[in-house]
Amino acid sequence: MKPCIIYLAQNTKKDQQYGRDSRSMLVKSLNLLYKNYNNQFGHDIIIFHEGDFDLKSQEEVISGRKEITFETIQFSLPDFLNPSEIPDKWDGLFGMGYRHMMRFYSLTIFNVLKNKGYDWFMRMDDDSFIHSKIEYNIFDFMAKNEYKYGYRALIKEPEKTSHGFSEMVLAYIKAEGIKPYTFLENFDSSIQLNKDAFSFKGKIKRKILSVMDSISTKLNHDLNNWPEPNEWNRWTFYTNFLVTHVDFWLRPDVQSFLHYFDRVAGGYKYRWGDHILQTATTQIFLPESKVHKFNDWTYEHATIKNGKLEWGGIYAGVGDEENPAVLEFKKKYGKVKIKNSY
Repeated sequence: MKPCIIYLAQNTKKDQQYGRDSRSMLVKSLNLLYKNYNNQFGHDIIIFHEGDFDLKSQEEVISGRKEITFETIQFSLPDFLNPSEIPDKWDGLFGMGYRHMMRFYSLTIFNVLKNKGYDWFMRMDDDSFIHSKIEYNIFDFMAKNEYKYGYRALIKEPEKTSHGFSEMVLAYIKAEGIKPYTFLENFDSSIQLNKDAFSFKGKIKRKILSVMDSISTKLNHDLNNWPEPNEWNRWTFYTNFLVTHVDFWLRPDVQSFLHYFDRVAGGYKYRWGDHILQTATTQIFLPESKVHKFNDWTYEHATIKNGKLEWGGIYAGVGDEENPAVLEFKKKYGKVKIKNSY
């Protein structure tokens, strides 16, 4: 096993998207990551950037931590797209850099890491903060339990940034004759079932999910009986933290699906995020027993605008509700997370 932790970062005190101090947030994220996890396990950490971290800045961020390296990447529109069809800003807010980022995490990252010899990776954003000790090796845990994808939180995507997405997914799997594992179950109230299932632990949980996987291959997959696209519940993985096995994403069937959406250019034209595409991909091509929700440590990822919590929040680990970071966050913003997340 050769795992790594990755960031895509900016060396700025005021990023173009949200006007926040990305450099300081990256340093905070790394400090917490080392304090609560990586001091013990020493995983490689790759910080991808567009050339804005010079050697001095890199040394300041690395701060003697030999596991950290910087990797320069160059973003551009794919050659098959017509630039005149791509707005400079989607909805006047999401610039080209943000949409390049979505394509990077939706498609290109997997080959980049495979070519470097990595078979597992954990994604962190510069504003991803781990607030409690993780005493076990996350990658060993995933491999031992035969998980292929892990996440920390779920969030409900707004209609505006997912308009047309479920229709496109349904069209693809129907045309290709694919029987998805759990994607079709997310056109009803079954998200509650999925949420409850994650409350089980160890062998009992895996046994129950294994039975559910077996049933799901027989039910709800009638290729002539499709849900209405507007019934999609829009619950998606909050992908500012994730851990996954690279080879899953390089499977021919998964690659065909990802490249199909790449050609559609949904990220550039419609702001379909990497998180909704990753969610659909795992629900189509992975049984539920291969997907794990971490809930035993406290995690923060929040969008703050004008001093108010606009998106995300802080997610307390089980039994960690009195964590000082949780209490401070609630005191400052009046709540721990937005309504449509858990």
